[in-house]
Amino acid sequence: MLKALIAIGAALTLPLAPVIVFAGALAGPQNQTQSVSATCAGWAGETPTSVELDPGQMNSAAIIYAAALDTGVGAAGAVVGIATAMQESALGAHPAAQTPNSDGDVGLFQQRSLVGWYADGTTQHENLQILADDAYQARTFYLGHTTLTGWHIPGLADIDGWQHLSVAQAAQKVQVSAYPDAYAKHEGLARTLVALFAGQPAGLVNCGTLDGDLDCAPTGMPSEQGQTPDALRVMRCIHQRWPQIRSLLGVRPGDPKDHGSGRAVDVMIPNYFSPAGIALGAEVAEWARTNATALGVTYVIWREHLWSVARADEGWRRCGRTASCYTGPDPSAAHLDHVHISVHGNQGTGTTNIGSGAVVLPVDQYRLTSRFGDTGPRWKKAHTGLDFAAPTGTPIKAVTDGTITRTGPAGAYGNLTTLTTADGTVIYYAHQSTITVTVGRRVSAGTVIGKVGATGNVTGPHLHLEVRVGGIPADPDRWFRTRGITP
Repeated sequence: MLKALIAIGAALTLPLAPVIVFAGALAGPQNQTQSVSATCAGWAGETPTSVELDPGQMNSAAIIYAAALDTGVGAAGAVVGIATAMQESALGAHPAAQTPNSDGDVGLFQQRSLVGWYADGTTQHENLQILADDAYQARTFYLGHTTLTGWHIPGLADIDGWQHLSVAQAAQKVQVSAYPDAYAKHEGLARTLVALFAGQPAGLVNCGTLDGDLDCAPTGMPSEQGQTPDALRVMRCIHQRWPQIRSLLGVRPGDPKDHGSGRAVDVMIPNYFSPAGIALGAEVAEWARTNATALGVTYVIWREHLWSVARADEGWRRCGRTASCYTGPDPSAAHLDHVHISVHGNQGTGTTNIGSGAVVLPVDQYRLTSRFGDTGPRWKKAHTGLDFAAPTGTPIKAVTDGTITRTGPAGAYGNLTTLTTADGTVIYYAHQSTITVTVGRRVSAGTVIGKVGATGNVTGPHLHLEVRVGGIPADPDRWFRTRGITP
């Protein structure tokens, strides 16, 4: 595995630490190559391929990475940029990249040197001098270029939703190549180099869509060996989200079911018999259920209950009654000490709703019992929210993306959680039996944040949900309906 041998031009400063920078840039012998072990995570038995890069190519990759951070597209954008430049010019090493082709395309990203295109020189010769700067081409790939006549040539940042496209799709949106699928074969190398520049372990990397929330670094655990891409994503993102979980089990040779084919993960819950352990397991299980499409999940088992994609409308089903799983005294067989997550293998989209502005209802099965503005002896003036009646223990979900800003007892509200959105709207979740999030945590729409209860001023178990805009209660029913949801 490449450790850190990166030649970087004198004018370039990378803002991240674990990279060795050679002050001499490309001075000295140019025949030293670096062998980079790179591949996408794949089926059991797949081994990394070895790609050799010379110092000039490493220099170009580092420049692209720095430009990605500088322009705001981040590490995900750097993956697209490096894969694109590898296809277009072998990261600048292909001899043809130095001479414009019949269309005038030249350089790291094969940008057009004709007057009125990617550079503002008055002659093609002037444009060739401008486009010979790799940093200029990298920034142009990300931000595009507005010509002197006012025409804007789009860059990656101009492509709506590029973060949710595959690397090849995102690259093609910018390059408009005659070979749109060609970028895909460089994704493993690009992700490995970005992990290196970011000071993270690379190993086998998940390839596909770029959503940062599910683009998680390798765990370093031996149990990754033989896992399918979906199972690897599950393992790595659980390891990243819940570092207190130290044991993740994968392949079991000879197992006739999902563990035998690298399509399952057992998430071992520390202190699983304690209330904190049970809450942790429930949080992991609900996360897997909520993100089933993104993770490629087929079913989840936790504490003698099973949820499956095939029968999702039935919710969590009790083992031995409506689900064919074990219920009995053995804590492992009953899945009391671990959450079992089975996956398709390579069907996860890798895309979540974080940052998307998505809105969901707070509970799945409920009955509305009190509406905004209702009056009566139970309220001092009028009801300030919407009441979702449901059995105690029913999971409560974040209705949209936001940050947890308060948790704990709050008088008549009982156990209260508040979530603040990016525009300052505050969502109140009152009367909970259990709160499963902490202040400061960033959550997405659908994340389980607690459970329905009957704490505080209540006559029975329900969720009291308030929406406060500018500190003033607003009608939650109207708030949902203006976002396409009918409670």
